[in-house]
Amino acid sequence: MTLQVWERSAAEQSAPSVVRSARPGGTARSRRAFWTVVVVLVLALVTTAVTVGVRRAAHRGVPLDPGNPGREGAQAVASVLHQRGVGVTVVRGQDDLLGREAPGRDTTVVVTGTGQLSDQTARTMLDRVRGARRLVLVEPPGFLLRALHLPVDVSSADSPGPSVRAGCSVDGIRPSDTITTGGRLYEAQSQGATVGTAGFHSTARDDVTECFGQHGSALVVVAAQPHESRPEIAVLGTGLLLRNGDITQLDNAGVAVRLLARGERLEWYLPSALDISTGDTTPTSQVPAAVGPLAVLLLLGLLALMVWRGRRFGPLVAEPLPAVVKAIETTQSRGRLYRKARDTGRAGQALRARACRRLGGYLGLPPSATPAAVAAAVATAAARDPVAVAAVLAGPPAPDETALLTLAHDLSDLEKEVRRP
Repeated sequence: MTLQVWERSAAEQSAPSVVRSARPGGTARSRRAFWTVVVVLVLALVTTAVTVGVRRAAHRGVPLDPGNPGREGAQAVASVLHQRGVGVTVVRGQDDLLGREAPGRDTTVVVTGTGQLSDQTARTMLDRVRGARRLVLVEPPGFLLRALHLPVDVSSADSPGPSVRAGCSVDGIRPSDTITTGGRLYEAQSQGATVGTAGFHSTARDDVTECFGQHGSALVVVAAQPHESRPEIAVLGTGLLLRNGDITQLDNAGVAVRLLARGERLEWYLPSALDISTGDTTPTSQVPAAVGPLAVLLLLGLLALMVWRGRRFGPLVAEPLPAVVKAIETTQSRGRLYRKARDTGRAGQALRARACRRLGGYLGLPPSATPAAVAAAVATAAARDPVAVAAVLAGPPAPDETALLTLAHDLSDLEKEVRRP
């Protein structure tokens, strides 16, 4: 079955086919703007969460990091210090160190990861913490000791064993304390040489105390030098004192806490690999620090622009198709759509509307005439019952295909009777 007969005349009278695009009103624009803001906020929150997560994950793999709960980290000793009322502040990178207030006499500064420092950044660090009470350097290399002009050298002696007693008395260290050994050993430089009956021999320094070893010590404490505005400096050769995995052995925990808790505050400085000294010409030093945040900002702006403009429709336009579509093809296609959708009610309304328009034009009625007015004029012209004509032109929708076929035949008969000479 086909519906060509139902709408052939309607298609012949219709205008040429056009392509239209719709533009949403003010409500649609407001809704789109709202969702754009929501998407941007969600992206910003996700980016922040990912950045924080990445930073926290990165800290978990750094040895002797107070934020690392693993075996190589130092979160345990940082937690104990916090419980004892010592305010622990973690400083990551020299930019962060220089951006903070210089530490005072109530502050101890501990530096782990000293291998990341260069000669110049080490001197800059020392200048910044000159007002502190104590500076603890964990396993510093020899060039760093020379850059800071400390009377301490790296010792070539062998490790005294798996454990060693303090054998000294300095602030926070008892002679009976025993710790595990590992890492580097240090020794104090001789103050000079004197001539005796047995020949030359060196003179020990009064401002340097060696602990935990005799021929190579795991801890060397250099007394404060008021005339040089330099704090007391403790050179610690074993980071096992601070590691989560070894802090519970022997007296490691007690020595670590007493070594670091010499004031009300503790600044834990972790040098960054990006701490490049002035005059360095490596490619990393030429990259501005704002490049990363600017790239993220540009990405968020691009995503917001895509959401804002990606689905926006233009104004109403009418454009002729590049090909001419015959009216019969349009009629057949529309009839197939109606049949496939089984929308007999809508098809019947379309047939009635076209029939009323044609009959009203033939009888001289205006285009705005109602179906009831057209039905009355048709009944007079065809000499038929007005109720029956009104049922055909303005009756209920066709419930099925059989009723739709009957309606099409009735409309065709009415047109033939009205047009009869």
